[in-house]
Amino acid sequence: MAELKIYRAGKLLTTYSATIGTTLYDTIRAAGIPFEAPCGGRGKCGKCLVRLSPDGPWVKACQTTVQGDGEVYLPDALAMKIAGDTGAAAKPVSTELGIGVDIGTTTVVCHLVDLTTREKIATASGVNAQRTFGADVISRIQYCAENGHSMLTKLIQNQLKELILQACSKAGADPKNIRRLSIAGNTIMQHLAADMSPVGMGVAPFTPVSLFGYEVPNDGLYPAADDAVIYYAPCVYSYVGGDITVGMLASNLENLEGNCLYIDIGTNGEIALKANGRYYCCATAAGPAFEGAEIAKGMAAVPGAISHVSWGENGLELTILGDNVPPQGLCGSGLMDALAVLVETGAVDETGRLVDASELPGHPIAKHLGKREGMNVFWLSEEHDVYMIPKDVRKLQLAKSAIAAGIQTLLRTAGITESDVTSFFIAGGFGSFLDKTSAAKIGLFPKRFLPFAKSLGNMAGEGAVLTLCSEEARRSIQNMMENFEVVELSTSPIFNEQFVEQMMFDNE
Repeated sequence: MAELKIYRAGKLLTTYSATIGTTLYDTIRAAGIPFEAPCGGRGKCGKCLVRLSPDGPWVKACQTTVQGDGEVYLPDALAMKIAGDTGAAAKPVSTELGIGVDIGTTTVVCHLVDLTTREKIATASGVNAQRTFGADVISRIQYCAENGHSMLTKLIQNQLKELILQACSKAGADPKNIRRLSIAGNTIMQHLAADMSPVGMGVAPFTPVSLFGYEVPNDGLYPAADDAVIYYAPCVYSYVGGDITVGMLASNLENLEGNCLYIDIGTNGEIALKANGRYYCCATAAGPAFEGAEIAKGMAAVPGAISHVSWGENGLELTILGDNVPPQGLCGSGLMDALAVLVETGAVDETGRLVDASELPGHPIAKHLGKREGMNVFWLSEEHDVYMIPKDVRKLQLAKSAIAAGIQTLLRTAGITESDVTSFFIAGGFGSFLDKTSAAKIGLFPKRFLPFAKSLGNMAGEGAVLTLCSEEARRSIQNMMENFEVVELSTSPIFNEQFVEQMMFDNE
């Protein structure tokens, strides 16, 4: 055995006894420490970088083994808070409090709520601690199949405890005044939070242990009153979860006239259509590309990430998160913008091929097209080695095609066309930051939706707050559930046909 001291941001996190020959990835994971590993340690993403000394070179944790006693230095990114964290409202704190929770595959958000006024008084959030085990739900299901689910359950429950205490600390509130908790997330995340195995959803017939929609005693699990209860949002099926049902509630879809389309873009693109008095829903395996995972220079939305890219009279313009921070990579919104620029300028052709600079003689974009290690690249910043490669374009192309094909499949299943859609909502953390024009330009959704496309932000969190405060809201969701029709895309000939068709880019 060897003793490893594991550090982050200059702070010693733990001293862990590791087996010699074990990878650093497995060691850090076994120690229960979250860090960036989008591919789940399969050696594909190149993101599980650590240092073996404070100023040493970065090495891949999944490909570096424990040789003896030593030190491991983790990057700081996962210690960052998510945009939208708030402090406390400037008013006395109620003794009747609730916690509304949105457990995303990538991020976790906790809202502290005054149950008497229904106001949010503080918010705490962070990167989902389970991300160490893969950026997408399939990676986490695979881990559970091989190792059981207890580790992932422990990680998310401990993280929720910490976030609850953080929110209470911001508000100067006593956790013992928390009477209710409402938890929403995709079906897999809710299973893990509730200490249930998600393994059944990884293989046909994709059966969940529960579809939730009930409350249970807290029984001391989270910091709260002795008699506190936990409400788990109802899920539609394995891959359309409580984050969608409460999000649709918060979006007031039930009371809107016309045909309404609602999408939540993430690693698992979930889509719902209200048409002809029914709700049609599906889930598409978009993958983690839109969140920067498995992209050569992809990263989370933290300082140093390129969040927006545009092309105009002044050429290529970049927006970088943080104050006076050089670009280090691209987060999801920046990736979508960059792809839109490539499509707009013809640097990516209709098939998704990243062209050579020689094919665009005299075009200003050509100076950003070059070579790296023998392959065509699109330079966002050659000075700082930030670029996109053909593989990145392809992954984004596959992701947008999955979403676009899902939309078309629901429309056809409901017997309506694009022209019949009157409302279009984009939800989710990623949806808050994406440029809708860029999204339409790459074909994520039909261009005719653009004039009435509306970004709603984190509606799962808002919906969790609604169900926290209102029994009527919880009944409304149950009423919606009675009119849901699940469209299984894996067996849909419409989806298969549309997936191929939606792969193409429109360079017009």
